[in-house]
Amino acid sequence: MACNKQGESVNCQNGFTLVELIIGFGIVGIISVLIASPYFSFFRLFLNQFTAVDVAGQNRLALDEIVNQIRQSETVLSSSTICDGYYSSLDSLVVSLWPLDESGKPYQYTTYKDQIIYQRNPSDNSKLIKITCTQPGLSSRNRGTETISSDISKLEFNFDRVPPNTNIVTVTVGNTRIYDNKTHTVVQSADAALRNK
Repeated sequence: MACNKQGESVNCQNGFTLVELIIGFGIVGIISVLIASPYFSFFRLFLNQFTAVDVAGQNRLALDEIVNQIRQSETVLSSSTICDGYYSSLDSLVVSLWPLDESGKPYQYTTYKDQIIYQRNPSDNSKLIKITCTQPGLSSRNRGTETISSDISKLEFNFDRVPPNTNIVTVTVGNTRIYDNKTHTVVQSADAALRNK
């Protein structure tokens, strides 16, 4: 409070001086920094853990998808007979499956089989894609390309025998993502035996 005497009357004004305001704001700022810094540290830790869990989840989903399709397959093909330009190799897999009827159940067709190709996306090498090749009218399986996983750092297929005599395929999938200068990498392998051979 500041008071000025002018003649006999006293003029008093309520409020804070500039020095009092600067000290008050300084104390509030220091307390805010002390409270907020642990919060931001825990938030960064949470996001790092979330990234690690997300990378592991994508890896597991991609590996399970491929292994399940191999187990349902009739054979591993050396090259696709429906979709031209796709071959089974160390980083690409072409499998043949029974077509699906209208109700979505597989049926054994003597001359025709659906084909599924797994490989990295040629336009974005960090994505794993699944290409489904079917003959219209013979299978109700959806034809097209779908992204199975992102952040792919490794995709490898090892065959126990040269296709089409393959019985077991060892699938290795690796996912890597960098967040907050930390690299999160998950690499898993699984053996898949062809059950419908």
